[in-house]
Amino acid sequence: MNKLKSINTAQFYIQLCTASLLLYFTLTSERKEMAIVPILLLISWTLGYVQRRITRRRVNRLKK
Repeated sequence: MNKLKSINTAQFYIQLCTASLLLYFTLTSERKEMAIVPILLLISWTLGYVQRRITRRRVNRLKK
């Protein structure tokens, strides 16, 4: 279970960096209206991370 947790955490941070870079490059370009795409990506990945944490806590609570 520890390996899965570390893989999920690494995946989240890689996706977070990717979305942050995409947001930065979009904001510095001339097409500011395209900034909605990385913002939506950041929101969805953050919600997915929170969902995994809640699910993991519930599973761990049921194991006890």
